[in-house]
Amino acid sequence: MKEECKTVSTLTFTSYEMPSASLGKLNPLPDLRRTADQHVSIPIDEATITKEEARYMGWGRVNGILPYLLQDGYNRKKKPHAWKAAVLENNFICATFLPELGGRLWSLIDKTTGRELLHRNPVFQPCNLALRNAWVSGGVEWNIGIIGHSPFTVDRMFTEQLALDDGTPVLRMFQYERVRRLIYRVEAMLPDDSRYLFVRVRIDNSSDMGTAFYWWSNIAVDERDDTRVLVPSHKSYRWGYGGKLTKVSIPYMTVSIPYMTVQADQVYGGAGKCGTLHWDISRTTQLPQAMDFFFDIPQGQRRWISAVDGDGYGFVQTSTDVLQGRKLFVWGMGSGGRNWQTFLAQPGCAYMELQAGLARTQLEHLPMKGGAVISWMEAYGPIAAEANIVHGEDWAAAIGAIEKALECACPRAWVEQMHQRAKLELDDRTGRTKTVGAGWALVQKELLGDKFRDGGLYFPSYSIGHRERPWLQLIREGALPCPGVLEEPGSYQIGSEWEQLLADSIRQGGSRHWYGYYQYGVTSAYAGKLEEAEDAFDQSIQCAVNPWALRCKAVLQDMEGNTEEAAELLVQAVTMLPEHNIAKEALRTLHKAGKNQEVINLYARLPKSVRALGRLKVLLIEALLDTKDIDRAERMLNSNIVLTDVREGEVKLTDLWFRMVAIKRSQERGVELDDTLLEQFKKECIPPAHLDFRMH
Repeated sequence: MKEECKTVSTLTFTSYEMPSASLGKLNPLPDLRRTADQHVSIPIDEATITKEEARYMGWGRVNGILPYLLQDGYNRKKKPHAWKAAVLENNFICATFLPELGGRLWSLIDKTTGRELLHRNPVFQPCNLALRNAWVSGGVEWNIGIIGHSPFTVDRMFTEQLALDDGTPVLRMFQYERVRRLIYRVEAMLPDDSRYLFVRVRIDNSSDMGTAFYWWSNIAVDERDDTRVLVPSHKSYRWGYGGKLTKVSIPYMTVSIPYMTVQADQVYGGAGKCGTLHWDISRTTQLPQAMDFFFDIPQGQRRWISAVDGDGYGFVQTSTDVLQGRKLFVWGMGSGGRNWQTFLAQPGCAYMELQAGLARTQLEHLPMKGGAVISWMEAYGPIAAEANIVHGEDWAAAIGAIEKALECACPRAWVEQMHQRAKLELDDRTGRTKTVGAGWALVQKELLGDKFRDGGLYFPSYSIGHRERPWLQLIREGALPCPGVLEEPGSYQIGSEWEQLLADSIRQGGSRHWYGYYQYGVTSAYAGKLEEAEDAFDQSIQCAVNPWALRCKAVLQDMEGNTEEAAELLVQAVTMLPEHNIAKEALRTLHKAGKNQEVINLYARLPKSVRALGRLKVLLIEALLDTKDIDRAERMLNSNIVLTDVREGEVKLTDLWFRMVAIKRSQERGVELDDTLLEQFKKECIPPAHLDFRMH
């Protein structure tokens, strides 16, 4: 009798090659303007959302992304690049993770069908959609700490190789999140005979102090006309990049509009009477604009979300109940949403996001006590059910069919059992280090000693690099090293302990130099002590005139409404050091101050490499339009200008094009351009597709 072949799971460390744009250099300027995600300040519809539901919406906000540096130095020139990769595989599933991109699960292949279950971006192309700016689409992203994308979304993770008691290989990826002072780990495992990838997440509060925290697993899947999103819910919190967060019924959402058109009825689904549209949100190609749907899943209901094709086959994610939230994000079928899809990848790469989070919505941070630990298990894999049911009009029957198939393929009890196994067998173990991230956990541990909880994880000493070393010197010797005034600051610190340590070092003389005062000013500004911060920047400039303190003082002056003084400081800084980030702020502030000719003159003096950047060209075009140099502005707009760092929701290019056309037409008609006429032109004209990034 022939012995049955047993599948064996393996973990392999290899490389994954794809065309990749350069991530470029980190921006050395500290984020004093408090960069925030759009979800932080969404108004809430109190008529449909209760006070209890809104309890944590808007709570736990932070003063920007410091101590992290912005990642805005990327370009759009793609070359082949081999990324470090970790591959978990058995006879049924092949999962590829990229530790250098936040540990993102880049690919999940069902080997029984040969189908890719995720949206696998064919390129690496950063765009401006995260708190640190750079973000890429595709795969599964692990989001920690703050509303918005993870600080590590395109950054390195520590990785280890270890195993469960039965030999099942485990990939552990972990990092220290410096804003919330959380340590998080993502542990992926694929049992020998499993058709599902299991991912256990654990978050430790490393501090004795309570904090706010946040988690969403963002899953990109292909978007096609025959794809239907299914989730065990009949209600959703909906936001459409404009207006309020409101609660709606699903899958059919009724939208009132002031008038109906045949085109809207044809493109976006069924039309009702009296100016209403009925959109089936589960069929995302019916939705005209970018939208978020946060599903209200009943207590006790198993948590899952799925996307299936016309044959009833597709992807499903489920978890233990701690991960309670589920969300759908779509770019929508408008020209702006389609343009964003292409901008993030290449033509034909349409995707949507299925997400799973600790809260019900992404407007919420949740409280976490000092020293607390939270843990859960997720499962990712294929799902198949009868197509006529999952695509039928009976919503309850459709979600019931997926739930039944899921329980058969990946029982709820099995997911809980895998969670308990992982906690029991992994929490006290360290594995073999395969890759390292930044060494900030070791710096914080040096500062706090036993008060710092590392969760039992091993952070190798060789993870300490040039950005961390000055802070270790401050701790050990009571003095920050003092670099040259044109040398870029490599890192920053925030928090009361660091603020006090810097103050003591300055008072005692160890850091009584331009750089010590500068760093103290940054830490104070983050804490909201703006007068103290400005005084520190003045002290820094008195010690040695430097572009960094000049720039930071300019930001504070601008925040106080002293725009002209801010512009003068920035011109002084960029004259001293024509660095592109300082140049960008100088041009923007000059324009804000109404000094358009000075914008044009300063742009002309900048190095050619700096003038070539899309953002600086846009600032020049604004000044050209204000000075009525319409011909030059038009030539620049029509020269295939690319705003590499265009922000989600930003319509600067579109607005400039509308304004340019409106000025030309008003001149042709011999009339003065006013807001009414500009709005009329906006309704009449269609901007070039490459300039259109409108979300609604």
